[in-house]
Amino acid sequence: MLLDQGIEVIGLHLRSPTACRTDVRGVARELGIRLEVRDKGAQYLRLLRHPRWGYGRNMNPCLDCRVFMFQLARPLMEECGAGFLFSGEVVGQRPMSQMRRGIEMIDRHTGLEGRILRPLSARLLPETEPERRGWVDRARLLAISGRGREQQLALAARFGLAHAQSPGGGCLLTDPIYSAKLRDLFQHTPEQETAAEDVALLSTGRHFRVHAALEVVLGRDAAENRRLAEFAGSGRWLVEPDGFQGPAALVCGPRDEESLRQAIALIVRYGRKPLPEDRVRWGQAGAVLRRTIRGTISPRAPLEAPAG
Repeated sequence: MLLDQGIEVIGLHLRSPTACRTDVRGVARELGIRLEVRDKGAQYLRLLRHPRWGYGRNMNPCLDCRVFMFQLARPLMEECGAGFLFSGEVVGQRPMSQMRRGIEMIDRHTGLEGRILRPLSARLLPETEPERRGWVDRARLLAISGRGREQQLALAARFGLAHAQSPGGGCLLTDPIYSAKLRDLFQHTPEQETAAEDVALLSTGRHFRVHAALEVVLGRDAAENRRLAEFAGSGRWLVEPDGFQGPAALVCGPRDEESLRQAIALIVRYGRKPLPEDRVRWGQAGAVLRRTIRGTISPRAPLEAPAG
């Protein structure tokens, strides 16, 4: 809509361990715009633990997150000499950050009052500086409101956009299963030791909290098994079936006999029933070690699955 008015647009993607995977570069190519990619960083992890305005229904601190994102966008706006920021928010689409009161609060706390344009709902909101100055024609903006998506999808079709996001897409923090995993991580990992990679891991596999110091993550398919291998290292190690079908297990905790036994028990529980001579393999100190399954499985393994 803004490109249609001859306005130069720069896209900003804020990379986050809690975001759904989206082909942002493909979207930018489709629109023919420049794209900047920035990380949300360690400050975002602190925000997730201690949101000033609280959470939504799950672990989604929507108000804090919107304020934070606009604050991250402001330096790029000033660096590029841009006149304003804009977003695809719709009045009434989300119960916290997109109600009128929430939108007013966000603008106030970013220090960008009057400089954030929401083209899809602009005619329902107070006039912004770019509209007053004539940079943007308010009459060509829209007055969409509510949770429906029909008008947005029709608009995407009109502009020939193939990357229109699904209604439920965007933020994993609104998902109850993912939120349970995040609560579990925060409960068992000190704040100063929590890394973005720990949060990113939550979107892959089934997570089992065996005890306070041990979590085991199982891949649910071949793609997740490969992804778990990418997380190995830095206190995490991979155990894989050797000669039989079953999930890979990423062990987050002590590299000891008890952890190995728990990982094997889970692999067997969720994989094909192994033969006594079947083995698992795992890496240690640059070597690949193998262990036969017979005699390592405890039928009373104390397994708890907080989510996923």
